[in-house]
Amino acid sequence: MKTISIKLSMLNYIAHPFWPETNARIEIEKKSGVNRQRSDDKRVAALKAECGKQGIAYERYLELVKLSKRQFYTRDDGTIYIPRHQLAGGFVQVIGGSPKALRNRFTKDNFRALVQIGDFDTGLNERSGVFGRFVKLEGSNQRSWQENEFIGQYLDEGEPFTATGKIGLTEPKDEKTVKALAEALVTGVGIGAARKMGFGRGQILEWS
Repeated sequence: MKTISIKLSMLNYIAHPFWPETNARIEIEKKSGVNRQRSDDKRVAALKAECGKQGIAYERYLELVKLSKRQFYTRDDGTIYIPRHQLAGGFVQVIGGSPKALRNRFTKDNFRALVQIGDFDTGLNERSGVFGRFVKLEGSNQRSWQENEFIGQYLDEGEPFTATGKIGLTEPKDEKTVKALAEALVTGVGIGAARKMGFGRGQILEWS
């Protein structure tokens, strides 16, 4: 195994995690019919009734709501990091759209087995700003307003940041190919959420 230490210069980044708590909260709200109720009292009553059916306290539902709103992946000390699964997913997307000359022996199916990716630390613990936009609902022409916190720079808010992490290669001979894929990922495809909106781009500062 050959380990590569990497430092990225990132313009900005949005994580937009989907937590297990988010799924649990959605299931409670959907089954309770809370969105059909017209008053706050009836909405609370519907939620409490559903919580009772599922054998959990209403206070636990309120905790799920709070946890589901977390905007970043963080360490115990609050430091924001870019999780390995977002990086790996980005690599796989690059490979899926790359010619054989760039991806060499890698495919969407074998990449995760041949390359081990760690989390990348940002050293930041606070958001730089909030990015809002209309998002098209799946299977509908309706659009909903969505806001996400970001780190880095967007327009006149914030500043670029660096992210550091490691990648492990099962075969040292793959280093040149993986570096080319990493450059395509960071400069072209992007990392995290809202990539079509221009987020998650940067460049490789160090590769050693």
